Amino acid sequence: MMVRFREEITPEHLGKRVLLSNLLETTNAIYPTGKAFSRRLSELFGASFTTGVAKKGKQHLLSLNMTVVNPALVDFDTLKAGVDFLRAVLFAPDVKDGAFNPFIFKREQTNLIHYLEAMNDDRAYYASRQLAQEFFKDPKQALPSVGTVELIERETPQAVFAYYQEMLKTNVIDIFVLGDVDEARVHKLFSDFDFAQNVENSSFKGDKAPTQVLEHTDLFYEQELTEQSVLTEAKEATQSILQLGYHLPVQYGDANYMTLQVLNGLLGGFAHSKLFKNVREKESLAYSISSTFDSFTGFLKIAAGIDAVNFEAARELIAAQLEALQEGDFSPADLEQTKTMLRNTYLVGQDSISNTIELEYVKALLPERYLPTEVFLSQLTAVSAEEVARLAQKLTLQVEYFMKGTVGMNEREESLAQ
Repeated sequence: MMVRFREEITPEHLGKRVLLSNLLETTNAIYPTGKAFSRRLSELFGASFTTGVAKKGKQHLLSLNMTVVNPALVDFDTLKAGVDFLRAVLFAPDVKDGAFNPFIFKREQTNLIHYLEAMNDDRAYYASRQLAQEFFKDPKQALPSVGTVELIERETPQAVFAYYQEMLKTNVIDIFVLGDVDEARVHKLFSDFDFAQNVENSSFKGDKAPTQVLEHTDLFYEQELTEQSVLTEAKEATQSILQLGYHLPVQYGDANYMTLQVLNGLLGGFAHSKLFKNVREKESLAYSISSTFDSFTGFLKIAAGIDAVNFEAARELIAAQLEALQEGDFSPADLEQTKTMLRNTYLVGQDSISNTIELEYVKALLPERYLPTEVFLSQLTAVSAEEVARLAQKLTLQVEYFMKGTVGMNEREESLAQ
């Protein structure tokens, strides 16, 4: 079961949503301690409950996920018990006098700050943030889904609870249930989930408010081409990081969306890709290298971990791999291997509960762009080398970010000179 809240990402709400994700996963008025919370999940035959945040285009997603065993296997109504647990999480928060429990709030706030500080110490994460901030012209789009230390620090128990009440009223809310269940009974069990009312200590207050409906077009972020920018930083690290951000003129479900999948696989998505084979394996110019894309924001990224002394050579060889794709310089065998790996990845995903729900979520949001299995596979098979080359020619480098590691730099330069 998944309950998901969606709204456009803003710095005013982002920190609150991330804190809510942690608070709702910890305690509530029915299960006021972590021990009581965990004990109830154990009583439900080892049920799992998690929360999480993510971004999809311009939207921020806050999700509550619960998994329970099939009731038929344990002779106990785990479905109803699971829905009851979700009801307690959502409508009986641990609040008093219009604020979340200050002790629990401070603990989760501190944990989040420590987590984000540790993330910022991760050089790859830091580099990705710098690239995003330079690439996206809308500052909101550059914000990470998990927030920032500054956004988390400024929040209070009162402000987060006030926003929580607002979120229940104004967010677009979707509920997905996957399993061996009766659809009519599921609707009945969730029928009293009245999100349009305030909550405080399990009592409902306030009048119903109209639900905010967001258009599908509000999902996609688009920006015009800009002049290429170059950003270089020196950091105390043994490894340097080179990241390149490209403007991607393809959105999810476009006519050439499947061509994009194949292009990325050939460029840096798999172990047989050009970046991996030629930059990492053949020339040993990268410790790690890959390409990824986001078709909801028009962003394709190449990321490589390198030695600083190899910067120029690595940058030139990376550019040469994209140029080769633009010229159609790849073998039929590589094209077919890429299609096979994409096909296998897609089919394996059919056995994943979370992946199945995500596909249904996209289908609900963008029904006109959703690709059923048979369409996905047939379009994948039909992708030609000429289509890959034409799409590669439309990629435009926008940002080059280089984090130059300074630890051991002199020794590596001397070794290279010898």
